[in-house]
Amino acid sequence: MASSDEPRLITPISQRQFELYALSLERGPNFDPAHIFSAYQAGRCSTSGCILLDPEQGTFTSLALRRRIDHCWTKVDEGGPYSTPEAALDRLSIAMRAGDPPEPLPPGARRRPLLVKPGARGTSPEFDLLTATISHLPALMAIGECYLALPNPDANFVPDFQTSNFASRLFELYLLACFREQGLSVRQDHVSPDFFIEKDGDTCWIEAVTANSETPRAGGIGDWVHAPEDRNERLTGGPAERFAKTLRGKLQRNYHEMDHVKGQSFALALADFHGSGSMVWSREALPTYLYGLRADIEGEGAERRAVGTPIANLTGKHGIPAGLFRDPDFAHLSAVIFSNAATLAKFNRMGFLAGWRPPGLTMIRSGILFDRTPGALEPIDFKLSVASDEYQALWPWGEAWCQELEVFHNPLATHPIPFDLIPGATHWFERDGDIECSTIWANSVLSSVTRLHMAGEARTTGDAPDEGVRP
Repeated sequence: MASSDEPRLITPISQRQFELYALSLERGPNFDPAHIFSAYQAGRCSTSGCILLDPEQGTFTSLALRRRIDHCWTKVDEGGPYSTPEAALDRLSIAMRAGDPPEPLPPGARRRPLLVKPGARGTSPEFDLLTATISHLPALMAIGECYLALPNPDANFVPDFQTSNFASRLFELYLLACFREQGLSVRQDHVSPDFFIEKDGDTCWIEAVTANSETPRAGGIGDWVHAPEDRNERLTGGPAERFAKTLRGKLQRNYHEMDHVKGQSFALALADFHGSGSMVWSREALPTYLYGLRADIEGEGAERRAVGTPIANLTGKHGIPAGLFRDPDFAHLSAVIFSNAATLAKFNRMGFLAGWRPPGLTMIRSGILFDRTPGALEPIDFKLSVASDEYQALWPWGEAWCQELEVFHNPLATHPIPFDLIPGATHWFERDGDIECSTIWANSVLSSVTRLHMAGEARTTGDAPDEGVRP
């Protein structure tokens, strides 16, 4: 029989697990110039905390979090500075109040509904996959913490997530994790746009949107939709037209004319869910449409190089004009933010890396990396175990939420977005007629698939595709 003191025991947890909890802090798990020295939890995760080390001062501080009655985290104590980690841990042990009842809701706060309790509208296959399979437990834990970290989810968030709008709500959770990870303040004080982000005085309003199929549920679990064999169709045809219609549909709502948005940066955040597997290959159609330039290859052998060929219209059945960023009527659109990583696979990996590892579960991620060798035009293949040191060594701090985030800047923008506002994203911008990119990452994944294997199963399952793929 377990001891009655067990809920009071403070046990160490990984830094990554605490960082997931800390997404609930105003600026996420960012404590510059200090960094996490050690982290702890107690009371079946009803309380958590960390000790921070300031390397410049050589001092330690403590930070304690506790769950509210609706499971959201709230900061309850900060202590220090102390000269030793032991002194900081003494303060933290008291402040965590292991075994005490949950914290009350703030005055006027609405109790957050449970994300996994099915409602009257039923559930979707994607939601069932997330909640009913042990192989997706890491994703369930990561998604749950991101949901609890949302500043103010609307009343439809939970029923949408459980049913036909699973993908769009997952995208919002992904964006929240990306922004908070980079130290941004994220607010949801208005019904729309979805987010207001701020860092060091720079701000931007962001509305999230997904490109969906005209056929209901075509982007859900099912047979993969493969890329068109014709390259021109892939770049300027149906995929580009889908992006165009999605973006133009949102722009017709004139968010920039809202009183709380006027005179400020505004961006649309876009993800592609039009077909199962479409994220793997559709991304290159987006810059083609935005800048009105088709990426072509000229020359032979060592003389091969990429050039941008101007196009006036997309080649889809509607002949939509190409070059959204060439139209001064859309100068109020500061940028388009894009990612192909708002997937169950991404959340599954991040939960797995944070420490939620069901016995027997292995994850293998394979795909292609951008080759930054001067003159290189082909990507680099990779295939690695997510649990391996080699995989984590691809990036200075291991896998991060924002590594697949891209910002396409509008050269005509009235209110441009500073690169430093979203420093972890890959930024695309026009300079001297060319489209260039800037990123802090030496290794950027262009597309990938994460395959799961449970020990004892007869075969490897590929139902958690990744960047570029729906779950």
